[in-house]
Amino acid sequence: MIHPGNPRVEPVLDVSNLTTSFRIGGEWHAAVRGISFALQPNETLALVGESGCGKSMTALSILGLVPKTNGRVEADHIRYEGKDLSRLPDEEMRKIRGNGISMIFQEPMTSLNPVLPVGFQVMEALRYHQKMSRGDGEKRALELLELVKIPSAKSRFKEYPHQFSGGMRQRVMIAMALACRPKVILADEPTTALDVTIQAQILSLLNELKAETDMSMIFITHNLGVVAALADRVAVMYAGDIVEIASVNDLFARPTHPYTEALLRSVPRSDRDTKTLYSIPGAVPPLTRMPEGCRFAARCELAIDICRRQNPPLETLPAGGAHSVRCWVRGDHDLTAMKEHADV
Repeated sequence: MIHPGNPRVEPVLDVSNLTTSFRIGGEWHAAVRGISFALQPNETLALVGESGCGKSMTALSILGLVPKTNGRVEADHIRYEGKDLSRLPDEEMRKIRGNGISMIFQEPMTSLNPVLPVGFQVMEALRYHQKMSRGDGEKRALELLELVKIPSAKSRFKEYPHQFSGGMRQRVMIAMALACRPKVILADEPTTALDVTIQAQILSLLNELKAETDMSMIFITHNLGVVAALADRVAVMYAGDIVEIASVNDLFARPTHPYTEALLRSVPRSDRDTKTLYSIPGAVPPLTRMPEGCRFAARCELAIDICRRQNPPLETLPAGGAHSVRCWVRGDHDLTAMKEHADV
């Protein structure tokens, strides 16, 4: 997959036909189904959707962190620096995790080791991947804590996670992710557990660090409100499928998939006087009871008969360059043929 605006630019991460399944009750059920996308150098791609749509599972699949006891990851390729991550042995993947590709996990209190000082945890990746001495590792770790704006970083270097606030713990997680100057950061809802003020600080910090280190980022969130200021492109996921993908400006200017429209309507706005907040009726279907047709059809006001029987392909919109949507009603399909299947 190539850059939509410049065919000569090679993506830093290229995911093709990724499917992740879990064995439940003796049968395999797909949590992520055949998704493809490319992450360009110095680009932020946001993965957006409700809980259970497959966003976090996509990131874990890229890093090879899906448990093999009851899960499996299949792909045409997950290509990073010419290597197909889906086919690398565990030892090779360990060299890439935290080094070339790092992940910021959703809940820092459960991701940090409670019995080790935060400075040691930041230093650990440097000593493992870059073979730094203890002295050099401590010096670089302190620089990283200062980079993510930990106040009095030197005096707090040997403190433990429980002595830090939620926002400070998340900053430590970001410092750990940046330790080896990775080319790709996978940020899994890094602001979900934080209050609004701290959210804004973390988002601003990520933007600054991205510009300073020239890294690319996949930002996972269920909140479209934080996407506009952070992302370059947005991929909307629903029930394991990418249902719409476009540049952030294009997506907000003309959201096309009914699910994308519903997500945007769910965002509270200060410029509108509304007595009740909009919510999408129903829920994401469970893995064991996925419908045959469009996964969103049961919750969609525009659904016609074909929507309930056949899942639509992801099609590029005729007007829109890099804007694609998975929808029988809104996509680039034969409307005459579709009307033959419509409900009367």
